[in-house]
Amino acid sequence: MSDPRPDQTVDGEVRPLSRVTLSGPDLSTVNLEFEDGARERRGDTQQVIMPPFPEEPPVEAEVAPVVPPADEPFDPARYEAALPVPDPLAAEAFMPVLTPAHFGELLGDLSGELQLVRDEAARAALTSRSRLLRLNVEQYRVNFELARTTLNRVLAETGVGVRTSWARQQEHLNFMNAASSGVERAYEQATEAIEQARAARFEALAQAGVRPDTVTAEDFYTQQALSQLAAEGHAVRPPEQKSGSKRVFNAFAVFSKFFVGLISGVSINLLFNPESRLYLTLIALTAGVMFSVLLLWLVDELSYRAKLAASTPGMSRPANYVLGIVAVTLLYLGVEGFLNWDGILRTTQEIAANAAQQGQLTDLSAAPDGPTTPEHWSLLVFTLALVGMAAGAALIQGRERARGVLERERLTARVSALKAGGTWHEVARATDLVTYLEAARDRLAPPRDVTSPDHARLNERVLSHWESERDGQVQAVTGALVREARALHETLEEFAAHVQAARFPQRRAGWRGLLG
Repeated sequence: MSDPRPDQTVDGEVRPLSRVTLSGPDLSTVNLEFEDGARERRGDTQQVIMPPFPEEPPVEAEVAPVVPPADEPFDPARYEAALPVPDPLAAEAFMPVLTPAHFGELLGDLSGELQLVRDEAARAALTSRSRLLRLNVEQYRVNFELARTTLNRVLAETGVGVRTSWARQQEHLNFMNAASSGVERAYEQATEAIEQARAARFEALAQAGVRPDTVTAEDFYTQQALSQLAAEGHAVRPPEQKSGSKRVFNAFAVFSKFFVGLISGVSINLLFNPESRLYLTLIALTAGVMFSVLLLWLVDELSYRAKLAASTPGMSRPANYVLGIVAVTLLYLGVEGFLNWDGILRTTQEIAANAAQQGQLTDLSAAPDGPTTPEHWSLLVFTLALVGMAAGAALIQGRERARGVLERERLTARVSALKAGGTWHEVARATDLVTYLEAARDRLAPPRDVTSPDHARLNERVLSHWESERDGQVQAVTGALVREARALHETLEEFAAHVQAARFPQRRAGWRGLLG
C-alpha cells in the first residue's frame, strides 16, 4: 500500500496545501503549511511528492467581452508642447554644508577620548577647549537654522515672481499652440476643398469643350464667345502686336509722315528762303513736318470714323467722312505738287543763271522762244507718289484701328449675352471657385496677439530679474555659512590632532628622554 500524499491524512480527509518549503543543511526537511493554519514537518525524506494538479479544471468565470471605449473628441492639448514645470525649491538644496549634528557628534566623540589622556594638565586644557568648541558648534547650529530660515524666505519671495513668469510663459505658449493648430487644421481643410474644386472645374470645363487650363470665368466666357463668333463667320483676328508684318507697316506709316513732311519743308525753304538763311530753313522744315503730320492724322481719323459711323449712333453718315478724306488728300497733293513744281522752276532758273555767268552758254539767241518748262518731271511724280502712299497708309491705319474696336465690341457684347443667358453659370462658378478658395487660404493667419512680442520680452526680463535676485541672495547667505562651516571643520580637525597627540605622546630619544 502506497504512502498517503502530503495533503491527505490517513483517514482520507483532504486538507488544502498552502506552501511547501525545504530546510536543513542538505534540504532534506520538508515543511508543509496548510490553509487552515496547521503545519507539519517531515524529515529525512529522499523524495518530495508535490500535490498533483486537479483532474478536473476549475470552471472558468465567464469573461465579459471587452467593449472598446467610445471615440473621444480630439483634444489638441494632449499634443501641445509645454514648458518644463520647475520643481519646488527647498533651502537644503542651496546649503552645501554639513549639518550641526555631524559636528556635534564629532565633538562628542573627541570629548569622550579625553578620559584616556594621562596628563592631567593636558586633559584639563583639552576639556576647556572642548567646551569652547561646543559653544562654537552651538553657534554654528544657530547660524545654520538662521540661514535655512533666510533661504526659505528668499525662495518664497522670489518664487512668486518666478512662478508667475513661468505661468505667463505657459499661457502665451498655450495661446500660440492653439492658434497654430487651429490655423493648420483650417489650412488642411482649405487645401482639401481646393483639390475638390479643381477636380470639379476640370470636369465642368471638359463637358463645356474649352481648354482645361482655364482659370477664370472671364476667360471661359471669352472662349465661348470666340467659338460662337467663329462659327457665325466673325472670327476675331490676333492683335497687331503679334504680327511682324503689322509692326513693319505701322513703322512705315509713322516714318512716311515725317519723311513727306521733310520734303515739304525743303520745298517751302526753296520757295521762301532763296538766300538759305539758317533760321528760315529751320522754320520751313518745321512747318513742312507739321503740315504733313496734321493732314495725315486727319486722313487716319476720318477713315476711323467712316468705319465706325455705320454701327455707332450719334455719328454722321459714312459718306461725309469719305468726302472729307478725299478733300484732305486732294489738298495735300495740290499743296505738295505746287511746292515741288515751284521749287523745280526756281532751281532750274538758278542753274541757268549760274551757267550764263560762267560763260558756258555761248549763243542765247539759239534758245527757243516761249515759256520754259522744267524737264525734271520725275522728281514731281516721285514726290506725289510718296504723298499718296503716306495718305494711303494713314487711311489703312484708321480702318484697322476701327476694325479692332468693332471686333472688341462684338466680343464684349457676345460675352455679356452669354453671362445674361445663365446657361454657363455653373461652369463659370466652378471655374472661379478655385481662385476664391486659394485667396481664402492665403488669408489664413493665426489670430495675432498684438502684445505678444512685447509681452514675451517683458516677461523674459521679469523672469531674469527674479532669478538673478534669487541667485544673488542665495549666494550671499550660503557663502557666509560655507565659510563658517569650513572654519569650524578646520578647528575640529586641529582639536582632534591635539587630542591624538595628548593620548599618544612621542617618546624622546637619547639623554633627553631619560632625563625627561
